Amino acid sequence: MLIFDVYVLKSLLLLPALDVTPILFMITKEIKYHSSEYAESLELRSDILRVPLGKKLSDTDTAGEERQRHFGCFSDNQLKACVVAKPTKNESRVKLRQMAVAKSFQGKGIGKRLLLDFEVFLKESGITQIELSARETAIVFYEKLGYEIAGTPYPEQGIKHTVMQKTI
Repeated sequence: MLIFDVYVLKSLLLLPALDVTPILFMITKEIKYHSSEYAESLELRSDILRVPLGKKLSDTDTAGEERQRHFGCFSDNQLKACVVAKPTKNESRVKLRQMAVAKSFQGKGIGKRLLLDFEVFLKESGITQIELSARETAIVFYEKLGYEIAGTPYPEQGIKHTVMQKTI
């Protein structure tokens, strides 16, 4: 399933005072596990989430991903942002994990666009709640999109994270 221009227009209404030029040419879609797009998402996730910490994406990071849903935002058929939905014991709840936006697209509304589209995909498949572990630097981003803090900070990958959640 793809979200095209009609949904782009809905998303743009939620993006006040942003330069929306890059967003107009973005397509959000689900990524198939072990596809070339999945390989691109692994590279992006490693570059954005692990390399700055002096690490690489590990087998532990990707364990069980064949049972998870992967989403990406594409421009000119190139992945610019991605996120993973991991099922939980509660069938109506998922854990958002490993959200990454290419450096050249950070701060331009692409992460917001991906997350809004991600929520639509999930809601259409019966998901009503999303939980996540936010890096300290991303808490405000998620709060602006309606996520609430649901726990105390804890270390993960050597940096402080906080559990957040949202009902969609």
